[in-house]
Amino acid sequence: MSRFSKASDFSLVNNFTIEHADKLSDGRHFMSTCVPQGIWLDLVDIEFTHRVEWQDDNYEKRPPGSPDFKLRSVFTARGTTKDTITVFRVPDGEVARFSEVHVMVKPLPKGKIGVEKRSSTLDGVGFAGMASKVVPPEGLMTGEPGTLLYLDPTNDQWASEHDKPYLQLEGYIDEAEFSALMQRLSITAAPVRKATVRMVAELFEHEVDASLSEPWHHKDYGLLLRGDDKTYGVTRARVESVSVAFKPTAIPKVDPYEVDEPDSARPISMDNLPPDVISKISKDMLVKIERRLGILTSIVGFAAAFVVGKILLG
Repeated sequence: MSRFSKASDFSLVNNFTIEHADKLSDGRHFMSTCVPQGIWLDLVDIEFTHRVEWQDDNYEKRPPGSPDFKLRSVFTARGTTKDTITVFRVPDGEVARFSEVHVMVKPLPKGKIGVEKRSSTLDGVGFAGMASKVVPPEGLMTGEPGTLLYLDPTNDQWASEHDKPYLQLEGYIDEAEFSALMQRLSITAAPVRKATVRMVAELFEHEVDASLSEPWHHKDYGLLLRGDDKTYGVTRARVESVSVAFKPTAIPKVDPYEVDEPDSARPISMDNLPPDVISKISKDMLVKIERRLGILTSIVGFAAAFVVGKILLG
């Protein structure tokens, strides 16, 4: 059972801080704080999708002469983790529990990711564990464009390929690095040996777990559904690394006795010549043989006449 399965005794200080009914010896309530947490995802079903999209002016004014369409590429995969993310509400408790995340990585211009704070897991140390204190009401990853989204398609009016609740990571990396990654993945036909993504997301963790757990331990995280909506839930997230390892492609050994030599490499013989060449060679050879036989006949005739003449003349 998750720490966030039952939430009847949770008291929300703000959207990033929970006080529990139990107290420490000094009278302070135990706390769960929502701070940047690092989670490794093992990837399968890796795909690259390329599409052309219409560019509108809803979010930022485009300079004159900008193209109306833009080519976009998206890296998608399905990731699993040894940790658990429990989606919960206060005071209802657990809504769903996951160890699988659908991953979507997109490019963004340099400087859009991390923004001015560039928050990392180290920023959460001072608000978690035995040093837990109230997290600022705006959280620690303000301005981060990426999200970790909870969605229940059974209550959603939009069409979906999913038939049960799921988590979707929508993260970004700089355009130059994304393009380089896409090219490297596109030019190789070697099988993928291992692929991982490390995401950092604002998630709740009980202070006792944060204090006593080691990095290799199973982690119990919580994603709070804020408000009354049970269909959607979102928290800020960032993709910190994407790693894809390929198996080496072995070149099979070739038996020199089984290799078919090209015709140009074979020694010339009557066995590997075309019929027309053979017929031409045969004709030329017959002419030469006839000439040589004629010469030999003449020589033999003169020699015989010389011998006979010498015998008769004594």
